[in-house]
Amino acid sequence: MPNFTVFNTNPDHLRTLIFGQDATGVNHAVATDTNGYLLSVIMDGTIGNVDVTAATITGGTLTNLLNGTITSVLGATITAGTLSAVNNLLNGTITSVLGATITAGTLSAVNNLLNGTITSVLGATITAGTLSAVNNLLNGTITSVLGATITAGTLTNLLNGTITSVLGATITAGTLSAVNNLLNGTITSVLGATITAGTLSAVNNLLNGTITSVLGATITAGTLSSVTSISQKSFQESQNLSVVTADAFSAVTAITTSVLGTYSFFVYNKGPGTNKVDARVEISANGTNWFDDVDTVTGIAVGSVDVLVPQRFLKYTRLSYRSSAAGNSTTIDVIFNSQGT
Repeated sequence: MPNFTVFNTNPDHLRTLIFGQDATGVNHAVATDTNGYLLSVIMDGTIGNVDVTAATITGGTLTNLLNGTITSVLGATITAGTLSAVNNLLNGTITSVLGATITAGTLSAVNNLLNGTITSVLGATITAGTLSAVNNLLNGTITSVLGATITAGTLTNLLNGTITSVLGATITAGTLSAVNNLLNGTITSVLGATITAGTLSAVNNLLNGTITSVLGATITAGTLSSVTSISQKSFQESQNLSVVTADAFSAVTAITTSVLGTYSFFVYNKGPGTNKVDARVEISANGTNWFDDVDTVTGIAVGSVDVLVPQRFLKYTRLSYRSSAAGNSTTIDVIFNSQGT
């Protein structure tokens, strides 16, 4: 108003206090921290910049948390935002994680993980959801895997999932309905499964399973209870070279012929001189007591070959040899050839 002077002529020097009233009607000054930020709680509004220390949020919805820390979430729902690290999540829900990295902590259940990273899961159970890739799973459980890529590690049990390729992994148990390709992996036992296609470099044990076709594969060990058809017969060879004869019959190592169809002994007399050799095929059921099955009619001359074919069948077969004339030893090559049934 004209001709009136304000007591303080500089408005920048004006100060005021803000008070709030409690439930009893007592007024209290509103407190701030050293930066001037309000320390009181604001209900049903927007907080632009708040430093929360040692607080517990037991429920509610946080739409966005920027550069803050939540040490524990119990019964809350986090619908969006970025979580750099989760220490412990108890009875909470993370509906979607997009482009985030969870480096540590415990996740009891994951519904959906989009373009996020879980570096390691130890002792956790993921009961549902979609995992696009798993680098390392230690002592955890994945109940179902659909359209995922597991690059390494150990899976103890896989139910209703698909593994397109296994490289350098060990599958210790479970059911495999089909294997497309197994590279440098180990299947210790297959029980009641059907492998319809793919490549198996080695099978240790197959119990009550079915292999419909094996093409160009090598099964180096294990037990096959039944084989319906083998398109190409197996071949087996055993050689005893440069064997020196004596006056009495001696035998080469016995061969188990119980699973062989056709087999013969090739005997070549290398000499020296004109010393002949006698040969005969012996068979046995116990590997101890032997029966003379086939003998050479005359001694095999130096530089000559004879082929002895057993006429009877027993579990074990061997070839015995001696010098035709006492004191006139010679050197022979004995080669055993056989085909499977």
